[in-house]
Amino acid sequence: MSHAICFNLLGAMTAHQGDRQIRLGPAKQQCVLAALLIDANRVIPLDALLDRVWHENLPPTGRAVLYSYVARLRRLLPSAGQGAEEADAPAIVRSSGGYMARVYPSQVDLHRFRSLVVSARACASDAVAAGARYRAALALWRGEPLLGLTGPWVEAVRESLAAERTAVLMECHAAELRAGRHVVLLPELENVAKSRPYDEVSLRNLMTALHRSGRSAEAVARYDRTRRLLSEELGIDPSTATQELYQELLRATDTHGLDGPGGTASREPAVRPRPVTRPRPITRPAQLPPLCRAFTGRDQELGFLDAVLTGSPYEFGQSGTVLLEGMAGIGKTTLALQWSHRARDRFPDGQLYVDLHGGDPRRPPLSPAAALQRCLRQLGIPVSLIQGDVDEVSALWRSVVADQRLLLVLDDAVSADQVEPLLPGGRGCATLITSRGRLDRLTVRHDVHPLTVPSLPPDKATELLAALVGPARTDAEPEAAALLAEACGGLPYAFQVLALRLQRRPQEPLSAMVAQLDQTSPLDLLRTGTSGSTSVRALLDTSFRALPSMARRAFPSLGMLSAAPFRAEEFAAYADCTPAEAREILSALAEEHLLDDSGSHQYTANLLVRCYAVERGRHADTSSPTWPGRAA
Repeated sequence: MSHAICFNLLGAMTAHQGDRQIRLGPAKQQCVLAALLIDANRVIPLDALLDRVWHENLPPTGRAVLYSYVARLRRLLPSAGQGAEEADAPAIVRSSGGYMARVYPSQVDLHRFRSLVVSARACASDAVAAGARYRAALALWRGEPLLGLTGPWVEAVRESLAAERTAVLMECHAAELRAGRHVVLLPELENVAKSRPYDEVSLRNLMTALHRSGRSAEAVARYDRTRRLLSEELGIDPSTATQELYQELLRATDTHGLDGPGGTASREPAVRPRPVTRPRPITRPAQLPPLCRAFTGRDQELGFLDAVLTGSPYEFGQSGTVLLEGMAGIGKTTLALQWSHRARDRFPDGQLYVDLHGGDPRRPPLSPAAALQRCLRQLGIPVSLIQGDVDEVSALWRSVVADQRLLLVLDDAVSADQVEPLLPGGRGCATLITSRGRLDRLTVRHDVHPLTVPSLPPDKATELLAALVGPARTDAEPEAAALLAEACGGLPYAFQVLALRLQRRPQEPLSAMVAQLDQTSPLDLLRTGTSGSTSVRALLDTSFRALPSMARRAFPSLGMLSAAPFRAEEFAAYADCTPAEAREILSALAEEHLLDDSGSHQYTANLLVRCYAVERGRHADTSSPTWPGRAA
């Protein structure tokens, strides 16, 4: 690919082919290209692209201007690419209501940078090789990213990339210290520590390098100076990791003198450690609720949890956290507990379970303060030490579990605000969160891995029904069993309710209940008791109430749609709204997992959701539509 076009984003935005520079046009046109290259080989919806380039300043002719910029860029790239192999030539393509930059990752400096970082992390056990790859990645930076471009999106990207570079630089320093390059590193570590006076990672790297260079007295003085700065300006103490490194240096100076191992003892008096009062856990909780008696069809999801939560120890200081999200009754909690029980031996310091009551209509959501107090008490921390506001108690919580191999299950979360104070910072902790909604802020801010739990496929649905009511009944009437499984919409909770009804009528054939389906909605069968509190309908009630008002008003229109995928324009016709309003409504429904969003601007609604939508529309429609029937 010697003649391939390459793009630079890590500095002033440029493009070149060999030694020849390619003129990319005015700033807004460059911004269009940058918006596509940042997410290379992924479709950027047209509205998102307009927002990235203009945000709130979109001109009336914004779409036309965007189309002209794309046309100019398309003309630029092929002309610049003359003589290149066709397979290497980048292109801007239209797809699924948006645009995509089709390009090799190696042709964009940002993606080369990230590839080199991944490569460095993969060889972390070889500190010399890892350090070299980190340095090769950092060498790609030529200054401030996207220099010369402006706008809210550009500023956000610039800030995010700067944080990414800093994190990589810290990893590079750690690798080079492991490789014994402390003397060479010292000037650079000094400069970084000076520019980041509150950054304890850079402080610890500098303290380590000073100590290994025979300058332990300076390392101790650096710690004391930073401790005073944090206390006076931020009102906090250094982190546990920093305090423990300080203690290690002091122990080393007691043995070797303040000039470190092999050095000449200083005449300075040793600085004595400030007492560390971090409370330690004194109990090992085992709080996981009991398992469901029937479980099937989640092998892929269990494999994902294994990979994220119990992979090799978290080399880069990140705790493993997964968010299981999905429709009410889809089996998020059951999946979380199945995995947790299987993996409990990997967390010898205990397993904490907290029900956050996010979807419980009988109780308000548990506050972060109450959840933190509960967790700390379960670890044996005296109530007298659990003082202060939520931020202070959250800091105490992170200190207590910093060195623990602990599993934390946060069940039924309602918002990111409820969860954020509970996230442990220790890299040995694993956190498993379940929520009906999409808590995107957790993914963006805290490297949380989201996993949408899908409906059970038909074969696994029938298998679950057999496990719940006994294979003898389902084998005797396989067709009836398949129809009942279909009526449950792949929702494990629905199977549990149906199984309870069938168990109470052990002599009744399955076909008798199938016959009832021809007369009524599945929601009337998927309930127990006279109050209906144990029912699929009650679950859907809570999700419906969580919707914004516009989505609640338009929700009954789902009952008019078939099981086939549909687009926003089709929904708009039934809901009597504009396509733009329809997209907003459908987005709200998808966030509550009352719809499946395939990512190609097509949506599908679960059978039970469509039945529920029909019921919601009956108050406004005297024709009383029937429930969406079974597929022919």
